Amino acid sequence: MRSLLLLGLVAALALPFTAGAQQWHDVPLPEGPSGANPKILDIAMDGDTVWLSTEHDGLLAYDGSTWVLHVHADGGLRSDAFRNSIFSDALGNKWTARDGSSTLDRLDDGGTFSDKSDDTWTYYDQGSELLSGRVFSMAQDANGNMWFGIRDEDSNQLSTLELLIENDPSTPTDDEWLTYHYNDALAGFFTNDVRELAIDNLGRLWIVYYHRGVDVWDFGDYYTYDDDTIVHYGLTEGLPSDVIHSVLVTGNGRVWLGANNGIAVFDAAGETWTVLSDLGVDKITDLAEDVQGHVWAATDEGVAMLYSSGELAKFHTTADGLKDDLVQLIAVDRTDGTVWAVTEELSTGETFLNVLESGFGPDSDVFAYPNPWKQGESTEWIKIQGAPEGSTVEVFDITGQSIRKLSATREPYIWDSLNTDLNEVPSGVYVIRVKMPTGEVAFTKVAIIR
Repeated sequence: MRSLLLLGLVAALALPFTAGAQQWHDVPLPEGPSGANPKILDIAMDGDTVWLSTEHDGLLAYDGSTWVLHVHADGGLRSDAFRNSIFSDALGNKWTARDGSSTLDRLDDGGTFSDKSDDTWTYYDQGSELLSGRVFSMAQDANGNMWFGIRDEDSNQLSTLELLIENDPSTPTDDEWLTYHYNDALAGFFTNDVRELAIDNLGRLWIVYYHRGVDVWDFGDYYTYDDDTIVHYGLTEGLPSDVIHSVLVTGNGRVWLGANNGIAVFDAAGETWTVLSDLGVDKITDLAEDVQGHVWAATDEGVAMLYSSGELAKFHTTADGLKDDLVQLIAVDRTDGTVWAVTEELSTGETFLNVLESGFGPDSDVFAYPNPWKQGESTEWIKIQGAPEGSTVEVFDITGQSIRKLSATREPYIWDSLNTDLNEVPSGVYVIRVKMPTGEVAFTKVAIIR
C-alpha cells in the first residue's frame, strides 16, 4: 500500500507547476584588449560582484551596474592571456591562475571595487614558489591555506597538488610551499591531471581528475603521509561516469559531483552515494549553491535548479531567456539569489554572460521544499519560496478544499503540515496558492508522506 501511495504522489508531483515572471537575460560584455567579445573561462562570486577570467582579455568584474577590467596595461595583472581560473578566498582576495611560468596573481582590491588606485597585487611564479606552471583549480581549507590543482596533461609529473601555507597573509616572506607528487608511492594519488578541487566539512580534499574520477584525501598533517587516507571513486565505484566536470560542497555537508550522465551526491554522515540521473542531459558542467540550500546545475541543455534533496524544482532553457542552452559555468550571489550563467554558442565558441535577477524576490517562481515532506525524515517544515511579504498563502487538498491559510510573514512562508484545526493532514498531494500584493497568482504543489 505504501509503495502504491508513493507512486501516486510522484506521478502527481510530475505535473508542471506554474512559472512566475523569472526570466534570464544576457549582459553585454565590455570590450577587452583583444577587441573581440571576451571568451569566459571561469567565474567566481565575491559578495554581489561577479568575477570572470578570460582567454585573452584579463579579468572582468561586474557589480550589476559597473564593469571593471583588470588588464596587463594597468600594471597589475601580469598577462591578459589564458586566465584559466578565478577564485575568491575568505578574505575577499581574488586569485587568478594562468598556464605559464608567471602562474598566479593575487589581487587585494582594498575593498574598493571600482577604484584600482589602492589595489595590491602579489605574484607567484613557477620555479620560485610553485614547482608547476599549470594551475587550473584552487581551494581554501579551514586554516586559510590555499591548495592548487595541477593540470599535467603533458605527463611531466612535476606535481599533482601544491599547497601555500600563509603564516601571515600580509607578507609573502614567511610563506611555506609544499608539493605533492603523483609519482610518490607514499601519496597514492590516482593520477596527475587535476581539474577541480574542493574541501568538505570534514576537512578532506576532493580531487577531480581529467576523465579519471575523483580522490578523497584525508590529509591530516600537511608534512607527512603517515596519517593519510585516500579513497578513489569512479564508474566502477558507482558514479555515473569517470568524467567529472565539477565538485560542490553544500552547507549541509553533502558533496555534489557534476558528471557525464548525471549528478552524484555523497552524504558524509553515512558515507553513501546517491546518483541523480533523471535530468535527461548528457553533461553537468558546473554546480553552485544558493543561500536556501538549492543547487543550481549548468548542463549542456540548460540550467537545472534542484532542491537540497536532489529533486528537480525547475529546468531553465532558452525559452526562459537563456542565450543558449549549452551552459558552461554557473555562480550564485548568496546575498539576494541572483544567478549568473555562462553560455556558449557551440558553432562559434563564443561565450555570453546570462543573469537571472532576484532569484528569490517578488518576481521569482513559487515552489515548496522539502518536497516531498516525509514525517520522521524531513528535518524542517515546508517552506514556500517566492511568496513576497504581504502575500495571501492558502493550502488546498487535491479536491480543491481550502484546509489552511498561512499567517503573513516574510519569505519564506512556512507550513507545519497541519490543517485549520491544527490536526495533521493525511498523506497526499496539496496545492499551495500564492496571491501576491501585486495581484499576481501562482500555484505550486507539495506531497506529504506520513
